[in-house]
Amino acid sequence: MNENSFNRPAAVASTGDVAQETFEALRQRLRNRFDQLSPHLQRIARSALEKPNDFALNTVVGIAGDLDVQPSTLIRFAKEFGYRGFSEMQRVFRLRLIEGAPRAREEVFARQPAPREAMDHGALLNGCVDALIASLEDLRRTVSPEALDKATQMLRQAEHVYIAGLRRSRPIATYLAYGLTRCERQCSLLDFGSGMAAEQIATMRSSDLLVAIAFTPYTQSVVDITLDTHLSGKRILVLTDVPESPLARHADLTFLVDNSATSQFRPISGAIALVQTLITGLGAG
Repeated sequence: MNENSFNRPAAVASTGDVAQETFEALRQRLRNRFDQLSPHLQRIARSALEKPNDFALNTVVGIAGDLDVQPSTLIRFAKEFGYRGFSEMQRVFRLRLIEGAPRAREEVFARQPAPREAMDHGALLNGCVDALIASLEDLRRTVSPEALDKATQMLRQAEHVYIAGLRRSRPIATYLAYGLTRCERQCSLLDFGSGMAAEQIATMRSSDLLVAIAFTPYTQSVVDITLDTHLSGKRILVLTDVPESPLARHADLTFLVDNSATSQFRPISGAIALVQTLITGLGAG
């Protein structure tokens, strides 16, 4: 990558050039400069990459409220990338819906709640099953045998596996702990409820492993535990949804799973299948 990729926006393009920018070009710039942004601007960039439809349709005040930042921070974010203001940047997201992405429009409508009187529970079941299948197909298409081999070796070599996962990720974490226990491997689910997770991580040895699991919106306590583990030099295996995840940057190995945004129902089938694969491989070794 050329070092000029990280230049300030004024050096990248003139205001006139930026005004004609495509969404794909802007998305690439957001990814290229993500690590150079402040924490507040990273929060905005992550949301822009994960929820472009929200950026297209919501007001500045609404977006700022969702991200817990000031509207002025959104304006500063836009100027960071060479735009005169947030409205000018927002046009890129709106043009994506209007001109170039019929699937994106379908995603917007898919997330709208159906009228209660029109609820078809059979259709609801079909939609949930379709989301689960899509997640599994994504897993099969994107995960390499080499990554699976490496993850299995990480689990096999660890003297003790610590597992972090809350909210949507908790059943995945619990299932991993169950599988490791069946394989007679030493493991611990981090106890966030009693506030003991940090103390548990403090007892990690260099031969131990943290498996951190989180999807957007990322639970801050899991993000913090992952950072603490990284700073202490321990190995980390991550299951998350996008490359810009705050967990991914600290991982020795990352799996991207269950990142579909086309349904109100956000599946965990990909992560569960991945855990089953790793446990089966571990038990067979």
